[in-house]
Amino acid sequence: MPDLAAILSEAAAAGQAGDLARARQLYDEALGVDPRHPAAVFGSAQVALSLGDVHVAALHLSVLAESADASLRPALAQAFATLADALRSRGAFDAAMIARDHVVRLAPDAAGAWFALGNACMEAAQARIDRAHAGTAPTAAFDPLAAALAAFGRACALAPGTAAIEAARALAARHACAFDEARAAGVALRAVAAGEDFACEPMAAVALLDDAGEQRAGIEGYVRRALPAAMPAAAPAVVRGRGTRLRVGYLSSDFHDHATAHLAAGLFERHDRTRFEVFAYASDRDDGSPMRARLRRAFEHWRDVRDVDDATAAAAIVGDGIDVLVDLKGHTHGARLPILARRPAAVQIHYLGFPGTLGYPGAIDAIVADAVVAPQDCDREFAERVLRLPLCYQVNDARRALPAPARRGDVGLPDDAVVLASFNQPYKLTEPFVMAWFAVLREVPSALLWLTVPHELTRRHLVAAATRAGVATDRLVFAPPVRQAAHLARLQCADLALDVLPYGSHTTGSDALFCGVPMLTLRGTTFAGRVGASLLHATGLDELVTDSLAGYTALLANLAGDRERLAHLHDHLVRGRTRLPLFDTDGFTRAFERMLEDVAAR
Repeated sequence: MPDLAAILSEAAAAGQAGDLARARQLYDEALGVDPRHPAAVFGSAQVALSLGDVHVAALHLSVLAESADASLRPALAQAFATLADALRSRGAFDAAMIARDHVVRLAPDAAGAWFALGNACMEAAQARIDRAHAGTAPTAAFDPLAAALAAFGRACALAPGTAAIEAARALAARHACAFDEARAAGVALRAVAAGEDFACEPMAAVALLDDAGEQRAGIEGYVRRALPAAMPAAAPAVVRGRGTRLRVGYLSSDFHDHATAHLAAGLFERHDRTRFEVFAYASDRDDGSPMRARLRRAFEHWRDVRDVDDATAAAAIVGDGIDVLVDLKGHTHGARLPILARRPAAVQIHYLGFPGTLGYPGAIDAIVADAVVAPQDCDREFAERVLRLPLCYQVNDARRALPAPARRGDVGLPDDAVVLASFNQPYKLTEPFVMAWFAVLREVPSALLWLTVPHELTRRHLVAAATRAGVATDRLVFAPPVRQAAHLARLQCADLALDVLPYGSHTTGSDALFCGVPMLTLRGTTFAGRVGASLLHATGLDELVTDSLAGYTALLANLAGDRERLAHLHDHLVRGRTRLPLFDTDGFTRAFERMLEDVAAR
């Protein structure tokens, strides 16, 4: 009979020495003696994790989870957490969620474990939406959004007043249009924001907070905790003189079939090559799309930095002698801000990706805006210098194709209705605006509300809210996720687009205007809430910008009852598609280039 204790001792020693192949061999030998021996199973799982064999690790850990004794539970919880991280890095979000669920079962009183489970559920929910947009049906009926709400609720109960947890709970409630819970979570978050050393995940800050000072404080606190401090400049103060071409680099993980690429492709193509030498630093995958191919052609130099570390990427930028490095991501998914913390370029600015301050002194020198999204008296909202373009800060692509409009009957709409559309993500649909829409639906019988709401839970909540407000449920039409071309075709069926606060319509708004659909907005108190006003100003439709919720509601009722005015606004946009400033890519590019030259000269 083999000596199991001796085998396990030798296996542990091999693992500690880094001889993982030998450790695996010995643990396999031990499992041959006793397939359910806890030390053998756990050791084998740890070796599998170290080797990146997540499937074997998951199998072994699941066996242990069925009957783990108290002494093994802390180590097993940590192993499941490591497994969840490994699965997440491979894009296996459903499996990562399941691993995180094992963690909370093993450590039910750990607020951090519940918080991590909530985040894993939100990522799994988003992955299902992405699959639906790509035409792949969700694989299961289980709703991760409901599980996320429950997990964040438990985390808040265990660690009340924790900013990150309160913000995550509030954002999940907003995704679900669970208005009562969102309201309560928002109150809790603002109470935390009033304290010292407030830190908030930046996307949550711009989505949840309508006070620019609170946004800045939360984002700066997050940066101090989560990101490396900026280093001394690695690049010389001035690389190119004014008489030679300015070297401009764009850093992004959105150089593929992505909303940012659809907006900015024309800018990259139209740079004056006699004055600018343009570099792309791409940290994303090649999706094989026509957009990726178009972008490769647009840049004079293409650097793939996806699979290199921050130091190597920064060294490449230094080696290219970049005068102005333009970050296109900010605090959004896939950002590489630590590259900028290494100061690889003489001047480093942020553009387009994030609608607010980055709060990263030393890494970001300036942010690109305009006088509407960032009025002259609002510089205190930003940790960076504000560079204001003469018209709307948002670039649009004049080469963009507009598909033929869909027929209303084909997208579930009646021909005779006044269609009020908000194709913003559900977390932007705040209670005051939804209630205003319902009030107008009660007042204007011919109107209906057209929304894109991917979660069944969210649809149920909105239908219940409509019923409570006295609105028949057939006055709400939910549009399914579709690819971009199909979306633009169906969007032309709308009569009016509805903006929201505190995080309003950005690409969603310019999509509507491009499709000839006028948009109603309320001017917000932050960058993220003023974009709609900027878009309308650049299309000559300032008449659709309101300054109070009462004014917004009154104008919405007026427009919904005035088909002739809606038709006039539609015609204005259709006729102006080739001449309105919002769609003038050449004019935008020249203004952007003047800004680049000015900021480099300073």
